[in-house]
Amino acid sequence: MAAVHARCAAKFPVHSSRTVVDLFENAVAGAPDKVILRCKVAGRWQTTTLEQWRDISARWALGLIALGLEPGQRVAIAATTRREWMFADMAIVLAGGVTVPIYPSALADDVAWLAGHAAIRFAFVESHDQVAKLAGHRAALPQLQTVIVWDDQPGAAAQGPGLPGSALDWLIRSADLERLGDATPATVLADRRGGIDAGDPCTIVYTSGTTGRPKGAVLSHGAFVFEALACSTALDVRPDDCLFLFLPLAHSFAKMVYVVCMALRTEMAIPASMETLIADLAEAAPTVMPSVPRVFEKVHTKIMAGVQAAGPVRQNVFALALRIGKRVAKLQLDGRQPDALLRAQHELAQRLVFRKIAAVFGGRIRGFISGGAPLSPELAEFFFAVGLPIFEGYGMTENCAAATVNKPGACKIGTVGRPITGVEISVADDGEVLIRGANLMLGYLDNPEATALALDSEGWLHTGDVGEIDSDGYLRITDRKKDIIITAGGKNIAPQNIEAHFKNCPFISNCMVYGDKRKFLSMLVTLDEYAVTQWADQQGVRSTSFAELAQKPEMYRLLQEHVDARNRGLASYETIKKFAILDRDFSIEEGEITPSMKLRRREVTHKHQGLLDSFYTEHY
Repeated sequence: MAAVHARCAAKFPVHSSRTVVDLFENAVAGAPDKVILRCKVAGRWQTTTLEQWRDISARWALGLIALGLEPGQRVAIAATTRREWMFADMAIVLAGGVTVPIYPSALADDVAWLAGHAAIRFAFVESHDQVAKLAGHRAALPQLQTVIVWDDQPGAAAQGPGLPGSALDWLIRSADLERLGDATPATVLADRRGGIDAGDPCTIVYTSGTTGRPKGAVLSHGAFVFEALACSTALDVRPDDCLFLFLPLAHSFAKMVYVVCMALRTEMAIPASMETLIADLAEAAPTVMPSVPRVFEKVHTKIMAGVQAAGPVRQNVFALALRIGKRVAKLQLDGRQPDALLRAQHELAQRLVFRKIAAVFGGRIRGFISGGAPLSPELAEFFFAVGLPIFEGYGMTENCAAATVNKPGACKIGTVGRPITGVEISVADDGEVLIRGANLMLGYLDNPEATALALDSEGWLHTGDVGEIDSDGYLRITDRKKDIIITAGGKNIAPQNIEAHFKNCPFISNCMVYGDKRKFLSMLVTLDEYAVTQWADQQGVRSTSFAELAQKPEMYRLLQEHVDARNRGLASYETIKKFAILDRDFSIEEGEITPSMKLRRREVTHKHQGLLDSFYTEHY
């Protein structure tokens, strides 16, 4: 079946945990007073110890049981990343339930469909906006009994703006849930814990749904325990670290990171909001930060825009420092050290340039963890050069997020690393990447046909990704099978890699490469508002709106220069011959990207089919 195969042969340390409840209880018992959460709330950093977390989650769990939650029933969480999300998640599993995360950015129709498909019994929400999404479809959700609104919402149990009166009997506050829990015998939790098996469902994470309705990947307690133990050694995360967590916990990547930190008792710092992220990041001064490539792209754009605005002298200093940083990074990645002269030059580059960049992240960052989408090698090289290494990994919702990782001392830029402990990776004859290990899903909820396509009789997960394994066992992902473009000339092209290549342009926010069965490739481009506005101010290009600015001929000429420059790094058949600039970015509301920020190619293509077709007419 498989043309190339790689596995990690190392064995797990002995561990008594069989379920996520065991992981949690063991973490609490080992260090009850350890601060595990540091969250920015109402302008102040507030801390939560493991014992405090356990107390709140246990009371909520008992409250859920008092409301009638039975083992195996499903409870939704619709909220941004915050400590209450974690309190609710552990409450659900302590009560023997199954967590179903919902992106807070998801549209009402999608939320209602998911709640119906998963037969949600209860739901935790952070705002009346989330309640309204469910209330508008209440008649279609007969199994949804109670919606719990967190107490920081004004009038949490009262009618919120836009809520129908019929929703009122749905709502209770989290304080009400605690009171119900206080009146329930605590011994019930021991009974529930004894009834949970490693093979029981723990979480159902719905996939992005880039080509249709999402599928609910059923992930077991044992899969999460396996993943937590494997990633405890695979990821460079330690008990004395501070990990900055802002990624949506509805995403399997963030959920995996949080479970690993819980198991290791690693402190997690959570910002107040995405709007305050940069300021909160500097204050939290984390040592490790997981993120997605989109964030690194935005940071790189702002750094380069700042350099561009700094004047020729500082531009030259930055360029020299970057060249020195790249030389040092290359040596270190090859397992070598710089000589005395290069070390001295590097120390000067750090003092003049790199430490200022590190200060944006609080000054203590030891490394970033990247996942969720392909990371451009050029972007990785940049961050390694400035002393902020990004270690890229790979996995899917269907295998609890991580299957391979790069890490200090074992990292190759341009790859997603080697398999984590206990996981096997194969590349089939057609190039598809296959994964096997105890972290795989049980299947897709109520979808045996899709499950049979994803999981074969030999225990391999068919990822749908195309890749290759090098002689050292590092995996390189080239694209999604379904996204491969075959040109009229018969060339197979991976659009994701080309898109990542062009998104290194500071003025490009997003893009979509097109050209299946066509003579050449074309591209739709959206602009980075910050970088473009800065450039326009410097150049004296006036406009009344960003949409108008995006359509200015000066903007097209600027983009053409960058497209031409980026084309020089591609094979001739991969180059972009024609492109168009859209007047706004892709959005969830317009159905162009998923809540996890993945591009919905079919929807974008359909919406702009006329424009795309025009690239291939003779008069264009």
